[in-house]
Amino acid sequence: MKRSTFHKTAALLISVSALASTHLAAQTTCSTDMFGNTNCTSTNGTTMRGSTDMFGNQTWQNNQGNTIHGSTDTFGNTTYRDNRGNTMQGSTDMFGNQTWRTNTGTTIQGSTDMFGNTTYRDNRGNTTICSTDMFGNTTCR
Repeated sequence: MKRSTFHKTAALLISVSALASTHLAAQTTCSTDMFGNTNCTSTNGTTMRGSTDMFGNQTWQNNQGNTIHGSTDTFGNTTYRDNRGNTMQGSTDMFGNQTWRTNTGTTIQGSTDMFGNTTYRDNRGNTTICSTDMFGNTTCR
């Protein structure tokens, strides 16, 4: 999976499920505009906009007033923090499998199949599958 798609999907997953304290029940679609900003819409009415600064740090804002900041350290570990004090830390192993841990005790495992679809499973029984079409749009359901 491309790094930009990984971060787009991860930030989407984090903001909608872990940091927003809900599971991903609605279908969510993301696309990137010509300026590199990512726009996501969900069938439940949630919209998000993500941007990346020149240092690679991400900022996500949704239509409910929540803001999420993401950064990656020199070892490739990514940390997201929202404006309500929630945090999530993620890493990728040498096989491309992702592990995300929140400050509330949720652990999410992500793996990509041979078709490029990423499946996320948390320790509470929720599963989300994300896929990217040939136009670069990511859909999670």
